[in-house]
Amino acid sequence: VATPVGFAAMLDEFGGITETNVGNVKRIRNNAQVTVQVCDMSGKVSSDAPVLSATARLVTGEDAVRVRKAVGKKYGPVYVAFSVYWQLSTLWENLRGRDKLDPETAILFRLTA
Repeated sequence: VATPVGFAAMLDEFGGITETNVGNVKRIRNNAQVTVQVCDMSGKVSSDAPVLSATARLVTGEDAVRVRKAVGKKYGPVYVAFSVYWQLSTLWENLRGRDKLDPETAILFRLTA
């Protein structure tokens, strides 16, 4: 299932941030083998964009902090806006009595041969 994710290069991996309770996070939990393609912000893929195989892993702790810093540095105000949105949605869900522990999930992708 095609899902656009903003990413930042991090040495030999790529890091990305997405909402925690979305389909791509659930699919990565079930199968770490993914394919990636370059797309625009709306998810539109160019007809000549190559399909690359990768292994994805959901990360926490220091790895998640590294991903958030790299994505924040690359996307600047856009990432700040999404972070504010995620924090406000978490607050709203908690006020409604629904536990929403972490509004965003960090993902590391490593391209495979």
